[in-house]
Amino acid sequence: MSYARWSNSAWYAFYNVNGKLSLWYDMDHTFDWEYDDLVEWKPYEDEALITELVLAYGCTRTEAIEAIQYINYFIEDYDPADKESYEKEVADMLKKWKESE
Repeated sequence: MSYARWSNSAWYAFYNVNGKLSLWYDMDHTFDWEYDDLVEWKPYEDEALITELVLAYGCTRTEAIEAIQYINYFIEDYDPADKESYEKEVADMLKKWKESE
């Protein structure tokens, strides 16, 4: 699920296949965030999170506040089963690969 795309935002933000939030600012600043790490930042409008985003991405304060909106969307949408499903799929693929050797 995509929350923002570069065509209409400074961000490309999406819920990726491994159950993380991909929050990309540009090609040099493409970070994936774990749900557990993000929920530790409550409240999400906290100045510490804004500062963290500005430092990590080199974005403006206004852009960091926009990113927090996408973080909130991800937290609302998050389903732990997505990560578990992805990890199981990777484990199954590795098992099949090892068996084929």
